[in-house]
Amino acid sequence: MPPSGIMHKPLSDALQKIEQTLASKRKARSRQTQMAFDENGQMVDDAVQSDVEQVLKIIQLPLWENQVRGLPNPLARSALFSVARQNEPRQHLKERPITSVKGVEIFYTGEELRQDDEDVFLNLVHLARSQPLGHEVSFTAYSMLKSMGWPTSSPSYERLRLCILRLTANAVEIRFDAGSGKRGYGGTLVQEFTFKDETDRQWKVRLNPKLITLFGADAYTQLDWRQRLKLRSPLAKWLHGFYFTHREPFGYKVETLKGLCGSSAQQLYHFRNGLKKALDLLVEQGFLKSWKIDPMTDVVTVVRATRTQSLPQLGA
Repeated sequence: MPPSGIMHKPLSDALQKIEQTLASKRKARSRQTQMAFDENGQMVDDAVQSDVEQVLKIIQLPLWENQVRGLPNPLARSALFSVARQNEPRQHLKERPITSVKGVEIFYTGEELRQDDEDVFLNLVHLARSQPLGHEVSFTAYSMLKSMGWPTSSPSYERLRLCILRLTANAVEIRFDAGSGKRGYGGTLVQEFTFKDETDRQWKVRLNPKLITLFGADAYTQLDWRQRLKLRSPLAKWLHGFYFTHREPFGYKVETLKGLCGSSAQQLYHFRNGLKKALDLLVEQGFLKSWKIDPMTDVVTVVRATRTQSLPQLGA
């Protein structure tokens, strides 16, 4: 064994070469990137700087509270998730313009989406908010059904599967005006999903990281999930989401609301009757203070109940 402090020449040469290589790489990086400094003006170690850069690249949804769901305003202010009932045949749409409010344009290809699909989408987004967007979201079908208030029966498991399949097998293009300017998103609402087998019912779903475009501070609303769960009427659910995105709801004609919610009612008076019942439900649940339909203009006006401070709203 050589005396203490003395290395074999080959090992010494190897270490020297490694140090020269590392020094060369550090020098090259310093020419290409700006050095980072800490609060005291001291240069941050290259490894730390790299970690910081990686953190800044993480795309994550806002961390809203558990009793709310993040709802993009363009989706709530359109007929993308229609109010047609579960037993009605679904249409297969191809590059179909979706009725929406001014400032929102949506084109959709795929099987028609409805309020049950929106329930599933809202819940998937809710689960995804606790990790970087684009990572797999894991859950059991049972827990998903319970969180939506659906029966934990075989038909419900199949209904859930079909909802996730529809959210995956589509193409949607969304353009909208936000407070910070024009924005857009194109792609599927769910990127992909996997499951182990039919008996396990363990699911993994991945959302497109670019969905973050729909969740800017001026582009989405925090929806009261507990209120929505109490609404069994598809039209009441749609109205709840629609009016939740307005700080002070505008007046809309009955015919306009019929188009915006994607109602399949053949006659306007049929829709008007259903609308009145849905608005009454929203009053019963404490979401609306009052509503009325002007007999001369057929314009619907609603008065929102006072919001609780625990549920801050970001809708325009």
